[in-house]
Amino acid sequence: DARRAAARVECGHLEHGNMRQPTSTSRRTALASALCGALLSAPQAAITGPVSAAEQLPAASLAAELLALIPSMEFGAPATNATVPPALARKIEARAAAVERQAARNNAKDPRLSDSWRLIYSNGREITNLATGLPLGFVLGKTYQPVDVQTGRFENQGLVEHRLGLARASTLVIGDVRLAPPGTLNAAGTRNERGNRVDVDFRRLTFGLDAVLGKPLETPLRKVVVTRQNPDAAQPANDVTYLDATCRITRGGDDALFIFVRERGNRPMLSLEEREALFAEGGAAITTGSGDADLQKGAPPELKALLREERRDRVEPIASSRVLR
Repeated sequence: DARRAAARVECGHLEHGNMRQPTSTSRRTALASALCGALLSAPQAAITGPVSAAEQLPAASLAAELLALIPSMEFGAPATNATVPPALARKIEARAAAVERQAARNNAKDPRLSDSWRLIYSNGREITNLATGLPLGFVLGKTYQPVDVQTGRFENQGLVEHRLGLARASTLVIGDVRLAPPGTLNAAGTRNERGNRVDVDFRRLTFGLDAVLGKPLETPLRKVVVTRQNPDAAQPANDVTYLDATCRITRGGDDALFIFVRERGNRPMLSLEEREALFAEGGAAITTGSGDADLQKGAPPELKALLREERRDRVEPIASSRVLR
């Protein structure tokens, strides 16, 4: 009808504007894009089993509602199940599961996967540990994951801010990504039956000091860790359980939840040449996939903090990360 046609024109203008300004995508623009997608989506196929009235909405509409649930956090850090009220965390994760139940197949082959993504919510242990507080007044800031499936590259880019602005640091995971073979099992025992899985190999982990007292260092200080996968452990993998023009939901190999919005950060992904130069540097070597006890024997202190055991008795959000809305 006329309203749908007008909405289609408006959404086209919005998407065209995003292409002109890829580096400044805001949460408000992300929500607007998702709502446009919901308005223009065709009805989804019926879902087997009992579903709520909300789950009968198109997947794009559910995804827009999911994004609206996730609060903005101080310093732009991703929200986590340990930094928002428990009731809100349960609501976010339940809505994410509802979106996933309507998700399409073969998301791993979707060309929209290759882009820059900003993490806005996770219950994964590594993110939770960083978001619940770092020593010496440092806190986690914005966290990005650029992905390029065609060239087999991905990165996890974490900004680390100081509450008083004394310094700025960063963490960077450099790895390889590729389509996972059909039928493979991940660490949680989930079989790749929908074509949504990518296998990942972690190649390097770096910790850097980038600025002091607001002034960027001419030569940032950097510590490099060489990561080697335990051959007896399960292949690290991510399942892209939902993907549209704005939102992406991923499950880690341990079934941890990661919710992203499409947004480009200020740090470009390393080129193929820059990656090879970094790999040639070497660094302290650790083996992943062997359990924390083995990993911590030769791990640097930054990595020990990253992988420390999460407290199981935590029932209230940690005060070190404040909700802004």
